[in-house]
Amino acid sequence: MERLSLNISVKPDILLTFNKKEKEFGHELKLWAAVSMYMFDKISLSRAATLAGLHRYDFEKLLTKLNIPISKLTSEDAEKELELIKNI
Repeated sequence: MERLSLNISVKPDILLTFNKKEKEFGHELKLWAAVSMYMFDKISLSRAATLAGLHRYDFEKLLTKLNIPISKLTSEDAEKELELIKNI
């Protein structure tokens, strides 16, 4: 699979703030970008996990730790699903 490389310039002192090396900080940026994009419904859970470089189940565990819902199913959606099942 082809990959793109994106360059983001930051001042070196940001690495000191987070006590991270360049590669670690880059990984964290990807991780938090994935979490944020998922939270704001920009990408699916599966795509966010891929962006974060994690297996989907590991990404779900991370979201759970952060108290971010894994399912976007609303109570209204659940009621509709139950009605459909009842009518089968």
